[in-house]
Amino acid sequence: MIFQNRWFPVGVVMAAWPVLLVIFALCAKQAWVSVSQHRSAFLLAAVMLPLAWSLNASPESGQLAGMSYHLLALNLTALMLGTSAAFCVGVLLFFPYLWLWGDWHMFSINVLSVLLPPLLVNLGFRHWVSRLPANIFIFIFLNGFWAAAVGMVFTGLILVGLLDWADVFDTTVLWKTAFPVFFLIAWAEAFLSGISTAIFIALKPQWICTFDDDRYLKSAPKIWQ
Repeated sequence: MIFQNRWFPVGVVMAAWPVLLVIFALCAKQAWVSVSQHRSAFLLAAVMLPLAWSLNASPESGQLAGMSYHLLALNLTALMLGTSAAFCVGVLLFFPYLWLWGDWHMFSINVLSVLLPPLLVNLGFRHWVSRLPANIFIFIFLNGFWAAAVGMVFTGLILVGLLDWADVFDTTVLWKTAFPVFFLIAWAEAFLSGISTAIFIALKPQWICTFDDDRYLKSAPKIWQ
């Protein structure tokens, strides 16, 4: 989903800029450390994110004309590099994305509404998983699959809610036609993140910096205790 310049009041768009700059500044240091330590994972994420975002569907007519849908791949990026790095990388990659398909004036509100919801969900799931028994299947199933699916649906909830608040589209169309599409995309997002997480942990565990070998591979399994 890419917001257009005419959809929101100027005050709302301008207010999003300092919020974006503050969050980016808070994440920048940790992001730099993570990228420096996991360069191969960073290069993979830098290719993966644009590919996922470029696979978008944009109805040109009908009730959903002007809307677009695409995969996020942000949950997987957060597992690979950490949440701070995923946010900063996402912000930087949004520049060419908006240059091709969007509106520069709406950069801040687009970035916040697309990047923050799935990354917040990722943080929540990782905190939850850290309190569960140290089992590799729990990590993959919850952090890989479910966090991606819930993140996509939560992102759709935020996007559709903002569009409804701005009175851009008819309320009935938004909640009965536009919002359910995110549940369908959530399946693809979950499989992309979950299967990739499982493959990387099996073959390239160094590409998942949030995966702790000592916790999940070198400790006795406790899921049945």
